[in-house]
Amino acid sequence: MTDKNMKNINNSLGSLEEEIMQIIWQEKNASVRFVFEKLKKKRDIAYTTIMTIMSRLHAKSILNRKSQENGAYVYSPAQSKEKFLAKISERVIKNLINNCGDVAVAQFIDIIEAGHLKNSAQWQKRLKKIR
Repeated sequence: MTDKNMKNINNSLGSLEEEIMQIIWQEKNASVRFVFEKLKKKRDIAYTTIMTIMSRLHAKSILNRKSQENGAYVYSPAQSKEKFLAKISERVIKNLINNCGDVAVAQFIDIIEAGHLKNSAQWQKRLKKIR
């Protein structure tokens, strides 16, 4: 999965949350200080902003955290990036089908059959099994 695939997935994560998660998925474990040091190279941002966002991600059960002896937290992803994307994708697709019904399903099939997806051949084989 590329960073492009993460782009505001149905507004599940804000842009700063995405950046933080990219760092944590890559590092596996990270303190607020570590994430802050990485992000301040790219943008002007306050330490407390990073701390708040990471606490919110923990409250949303997207991040796990453990307290160190010095009282600082070390954060880790609650699930792999792939599982997170699968969960978000499932929610998006279910909402789409609930709101648009058969039209959404038909469009999805049309896109797969048009072959504009990276793994189009695999998806076409799976689609034929369903039919």
